[in-house]
Amino acid sequence: MKTPFLKVLFGCAVATMFLTACGDDGSDGLPSAPQSSAEGPVTTSSDSSVPSSSGDAPVSQATDPQSSSAVVAPESSAEVDVPPQGGGYTPGTLEEEIAKDAPFVEASAANGTLLPLAEVLAAVQPTERVVFVLRHARRGSSTGRETPLHMTGVNQCQTLGAMIAAVNATDPIFYAHSDFVRTESTAKNIFAGRGGDTTQFVSTVVQKLAGGGYVKNDSLLDLHAAEDFETNQLKVFASWMYKGEYTDTFNDLTETSVALLTQYILPAFPPEYRIGIMISHDMVVAPLTAYLTKQAVDFKAYEDLKKWLGYVQGVAIIIAADGSRRYIPVNGLYGQYADLDGVNKK
Repeated sequence: MKTPFLKVLFGCAVATMFLTACGDDGSDGLPSAPQSSAEGPVTTSSDSSVPSSSGDAPVSQATDPQSSSAVVAPESSAEVDVPPQGGGYTPGTLEEEIAKDAPFVEASAANGTLLPLAEVLAAVQPTERVVFVLRHARRGSSTGRETPLHMTGVNQCQTLGAMIAAVNATDPIFYAHSDFVRTESTAKNIFAGRGGDTTQFVSTVVQKLAGGGYVKNDSLLDLHAAEDFETNQLKVFASWMYKGEYTDTFNDLTETSVALLTQYILPAFPPEYRIGIMISHDMVVAPLTAYLTKQAVDFKAYEDLKKWLGYVQGVAIIIAADGSRRYIPVNGLYGQYADLDGVNKK
């Protein structure tokens, strides 16, 4: 959890790098993501004729002897622009969307327990659609945009894919992720675990999944978490999410979450799909899930760091035929791979 070189001596620069790129997940710092003039989704597709870069290969560490029999690393892909509003949802004003979402959040306030993802998927009705917004799987110990998944993370993804196949092996799934190797690799390995041919893997990059817009002032976040940035920033995030503290550091939880949901997540989810999986980072998924469940889910790291969002956990956004929504926190970790580094252990 703690990395000695990410201390206050890096100052504001570390905080800016860390959170612009979504933190990486309350565990290790990340360099900031290059800013794009447009945050709309772009489509990517695997090209098996292009070899993976050395930075894309999954990491195997001596402390974790587990390996995957079908390791999948993201490959180079062509990107084609897709309009930000190219999906099946056209948002109204932010004020309208907040008012519209309020009863859905209220109805989901009792959903404080993370349920097995495949169980939630199996319960989705034929007339409903669902998009899962998840944190990526366990990554390697290095940092940066090109950091690959740890071998454990690859296995976590492929095990989840197999569990999904057990309850739904036929419906096509829409995959999206941030522009980080580990999020794309998480999506691709879920696809592989479900039995997909990875040369046919197609996904969409949604830039907003890399940060979400929650942090207002990176410098202040660094000051609040200065003594132990990696540990304290989780506590700072959680204190904002649940106690309304640090309003000088963060944007409004409701406004930012509704904007993320209605301006990016839902519009990026094509109407022809019943199932979607979007892979993001904990500094996006944790506050989004807390908002959608009216803080019923317990990510209160200021009480216990183990309560923080774990790998391949997040929220199911279930959309009824009439457009109403309900939100259920989910856990995508299964079997032996859920226990190798703990559900919430960093």
